[in-house]
Formats: sequence, structure tokens, C-alpha cells
Amino acid sequence: MATKKSTSSKVVSGGYSGIPSTPAARPLPKGGGTAASGSKLVQPVKQQPIKTGGGTSSFDKQFEKGMKQIEADKRKLQQLLEEYNKGLTVTDTGGDEEGGGKEDAGLAYAKMQDEKARQDAFALLRDVFSSYGLTELAGQIESYMKEGIGTAEATIRLKQSQPYKDRFYGNELRLAAGRNVINEAEYLDLENSYSETLKAYGLQDYFGVGVTPNERKNRQKAIAQVIGADISAVEFKDRVSTAVDRVKMADPATKSAFQQFYGIGEADLAKYFLDPTKTLVTLKEKALSAEIGGAAIGAGLPATMTSAEDLAKFGISREQAQIGYSTIAQELPTATKLGQIYDEEGVTYGQTEAEQATFKGLESAKRKRQQLVSREEAAFQGSSGTALSSGALSTQYLRRTSSGGQF
Repeated sequence: MATKKSTSSKVVSGGYSGIPSTPAARPLPKGGGTAASGSKLVQPVKQQPIKTGGGTSSFDKQFEKGMKQIEADKRKLQQLLEEYNKGLTVTDTGGDEEGGGKEDAGLAYAKMQDEKARQDAFALLRDVFSSYGLTELAGQIESYMKEGIGTAEATIRLKQSQPYKDRFYGNELRLAAGRNVINEAEYLDLENSYSETLKAYGLQDYFGVGVTPNERKNRQKAIAQVIGADISAVEFKDRVSTAVDRVKMADPATKSAFQQFYGIGEADLAKYFLDPTKTLVTLKEKALSAEIGGAAIGAGLPATMTSAEDLAKFGISREQAQIGYSTIAQELPTATKLGQIYDEEGVTYGQTEAEQATFKGLESAKRKRQQLVSREEAAFQGSSGTALSSGALSTQYLRRTSSGGQF
């Protein structure tokens, strides 16, 4: 019985079966139809490119750039690892048999980098505390590093040390007074600002020279008193300028009045005005009182602290005091003489009344002056021309329009 020769068939991509191996033997259908296996033939759909508005999108560009950077970083890391592996012989105490007791190169490299970063962090910590003038803490910092303490914990411990508290003693005083502490940068800025102000006024050695370590510590302790009292850089400059410009560099009469009123000479002016226990308002009032007293002394009149401070609180300025006392100095001799003449009538007029009339415009003081003028004029009515002339001369300053009240 003759055997039937079977036709060779081959399954190709796309699900076709029973198709001769030679592609030309049977053309592919354009769509539809049935395969030998009975399944329906489906013509693959050609994918159309998605349009992105012309050209490559910015996202695609960024993505491509990022991928290139990643590949470059991988190559660089691989190169570093290869270079590191050339001379690496690290024994892994817990190594397995396959690894031959050697630690993974990548892990060893990471550990090395971590150790380097830790050392760099502690080196920076040493530099920071050295910039504060706390080089004596270098040994303590080294100890913390060897103990494996982190830099954050080390910083906290260092700030609790006595050398640190001594260096920033102003913050200790602020805490004791119920004030907030300031950070190290603000603290050092205040120190520098104080020093610059003092140098500008020729008082650079006021807090000490600070050459030797002990001198520096004493200087820092003195400045700490000012920082602890919460005196800003602006207020500090205001205090120094008041002491120097308004008192020390003032006319001799003003300096004399300040010495007479408050017992402070030129040598102690800076110390007096920088005393943190005295408020700036009070110090300025004292400076103004001395200027008013100096105006009286300059006009040849006696000055008292009580009267000068009273006029200062009333708002009389140095310039107003100079004008007013000049007027008082002219009228007071005549007024005093007339007051002595008419003392029996209870009309007295001295410097106190003159100050009240001139600076404050006090009506009672003005009336006293007018009474003296009226009595003097009445006393010479009917007298000879010579006597009248003499009377007119004796009251010429009292009859003038007074400056009383103009201040």
C-alpha cells in the first residue's frame, strides 16, 4: 500500500499555520480569511508615530539628558571601584567561604567615605569653636570623635561646658535677668560693633587691650556685662556719643556744671555713660541739665542742679538756655536792686523768679517784675529830670518786652 506523502508545514510569527516554508508559495492575506487552524486572520495594524507638536518635547530632552548623566555616573563609579579594588585587602571578620574572608569592595568604600565625612564634620566643629576663641576645647572635641559621639550631640555637650559659658557670659546674664539668649553670631557681631564704636571715639582700650589670653578673657567679661543688660549696638553708640560729644567735648562751662552737679570728671565720663544700670533716657537728661547749667555759668550766673534738671524736664534746650540766661543776666542786677528797695512791700524778684518768667512764662513771676517797674516809675513821678532820667535807666531792662513764655 502506497504511503501518502505529507506536505511539510511551518508555523511562523503572527499565528499562521500550514503555510509552506517558502514565503513566495503563498502570499499573505490583506485582511480577513481563515488560517489552516481555523482561526480568523487579522492584519497587524501599523502603529503611527504620535505627534508631539513638532520635534522632540522638552520632557523627552530632559529625560534623555538625565539618562546620559546616570550612565556617566555609573561609569565613573565603576572606575572608582576598580581603582579601589586594585589595592584593597580588607578582612571581613564575618566573611563567608565564597568571599574568601574579604569584605565587599562597595561596602568598604562606603564605610571609608562615611569615616571621612565624620572626620570632616569634627574638623569643622573644631574650626567653629576655635573662631569663638575656645581652642582649649579641641581636646574635648577629639575625645568625642573617638567615642563615636555624633557632631550634634558633641555640640550640645560643648555648649554646656564651663569654657563655653565663660566665653558667652553675656548670655548667662541674660538668662538670669529673664531675657532670651542670642546666638553666637549675633553675640560676636555685638562685640565687634561695640569695639568699632569705641575706636571711632578714641576709646578703643575702654574694655581692656586684650593682648594676652587673660586680658582677652577680662575684656570679654567686661563686654558681657553690656550684652547681658540688652544694650543694642545703636544704643551703645548713642551713649558714647552723648558722653563724648555733648559733655567731654563741650565748652568748659558745661563740663564744670556736670562736675558740679554729678561729681563726674572727664576721665570718668565714658564709664558713667556706659554703666548698664543707668538708662539712656536718664543719662541724656543729665547731659541736658549740665548744658543748661553751663549756659547759666557762661552768662555769669550761679547754676543749681535742681533748677537745671527742672528746666530740662520742662523741655528747655541748650540753645534756649543760652538765650534766656543772657536776658536774665542783663535784667537781674536792676531787678535785684529794686527788690531790695521795695522789700518792705513784699515784692522780691531774684534769679528763680527770672527763670520762671523767662523760660516758663509764669504769670506770677511776670507780675512781680511788673510791680517793681511800676513802683520805680511811681517813685520818680514829679521829681527832677535828672532823677527821672536815672530812674528810666535803672528799669530799662525790666520795661523791655520779656522773652518769658517764648520757650
